[in-house]
Amino acid sequence: MTIEYPALADLWDESGCYQTPSALHGWLSGYLASGGRLTGDAWQQEAMDYLEIDELSDALKGVLAALYTAVLKQMQAEDMSFTLLLPDDEEADIDEQVDCLAQWSKGFLDGLGASGKISGRPDADVLEVLQDLDAFSQAQIDDVNDPENTQLYLELAEHARVAALTVFYAFNQPAPKAPETLH
Repeated sequence: MTIEYPALADLWDESGCYQTPSALHGWLSGYLASGGRLTGDAWQQEAMDYLEIDELSDALKGVLAALYTAVLKQMQAEDMSFTLLLPDDEEADIDEQVDCLAQWSKGFLDGLGASGKISGRPDADVLEVLQDLDAFSQAQIDDVNDPENTQLYLELAEHARVAALTVFYAFNQPAPKAPETLH
């Protein structure tokens, strides 16, 4: 199942979700990047809490299950195919795109914290990208007519994508293999 922003935005509106699809995608990405994993029921409950809704329609349940699977698969992919769930320029003006990137970044940090998997001070690379995401969570457009907005937005979105993968790789290393005993 391909998960695209416009279809999710419509479903979110119909369901009365408080957060955007970008914010929830960020939350899930942060949770998974920390090494956290959820059962289907736990994920649905977390999503309901984050979206601030009381119940999930069957359509929303299906989308949430597909979203979880897709995000985990993309983050684990060796080809680094992970992408942020953001509206493109055909779906939203630059101001809304930057707002969704800010919401995605805040969601990522929220998910990271909700996992409870990060304790102590992370290594320097992880700390740096988390500080970047914190700054991105406050991003906004000062002049909507500035022709450089689109390029800057694309650069920030790519930086956020790489930041998420940096955190994922830092906290999701495969267990080391036990050394073989030679006789």
